[in-house]
Amino acid sequence: MAREKLIITAALTGGEFISRAQTPHVPATIDEVIEECVKCRKAGASVVHLHAKDPETGGSAKDPNPVLKEYVKRIRESEASDLIINITTGGGRVDPEKMDEIMKERMTFKQDLSSLNMGSLNLWEDMGLPVLRNVIFGNPVSTIVKWAGWMYENNVKPELEIYDTGQINTAKRLVAEGSLKEPLHIQFVMFGGLSCMSPDLKTLIYCVDQIPKNWTWSVCAPGRFEMEMATGAILLGGHVRVGMEDNIYLEKGVLAKSNAELVAKVVRIAKELQRPVATPDEAREILGLKK
Repeated sequence: MAREKLIITAALTGGEFISRAQTPHVPATIDEVIEECVKCRKAGASVVHLHAKDPETGGSAKDPNPVLKEYVKRIRESEASDLIINITTGGGRVDPEKMDEIMKERMTFKQDLSSLNMGSLNLWEDMGLPVLRNVIFGNPVSTIVKWAGWMYENNVKPELEIYDTGQINTAKRLVAEGSLKEPLHIQFVMFGGLSCMSPDLKTLIYCVDQIPKNWTWSVCAPGRFEMEMATGAILLGGHVRVGMEDNIYLEKGVLAKSNAELVAKVVRIAKELQRPVATPDEAREILGLKK
């Protein structure tokens, strides 16, 4: 049976840990973000995943912010107007009551997808700072259900972020309860570190074996593992996320000057492996989104 065409997501901006301090090439201003969207669309991406950026530092913009809503508006007015837009629910955190208010409003920005983290975890890496070992990235089931409800109310499809294998069971349970609607689209976040599942092919094969055949899935992995795991996903019939959120290098020691360079690299790999790349309209059909 022929494999689906490959959906490539470009994660352009990243959350707290990506800024001008790490790379001068991360898009920061609204104009830069829109320019990156256009470049990535031309290179072969059909989805863009976005965090709000501070235009001065390229670091994470504080919540609440007007930036994400403006991203959506400007993309729809650009040469890349047919892109599938994926807005994060991760990144910076404030107190729970304010975060609920922020997320409820964020689901009204008319994006197509939004990420939905499927469980709590320790930080990906401690980055040599002992204080970070006290940090928990909290995503209780009650919050997952509540935010998913707001997504469905606004015709936003959740992209379920699976950081560890047990979170696949969470997704299945929430489908059985009716809180999540099949067919699901999930993303295996293979960051290793202190919390996430390791970026290796055996783990990926195990994860794929645990999900129903009618679910679509994608992979994102950090740094040097990005293209390695992308290749595995291409071969196994899944989809791929690349971009500066996960990896700022085009190859060892060479910074990517644009997210589009990383997209183009995946396109070349897919071509060699005879996996056609989906256009945004084809990706919408695969994901069950409106045109």
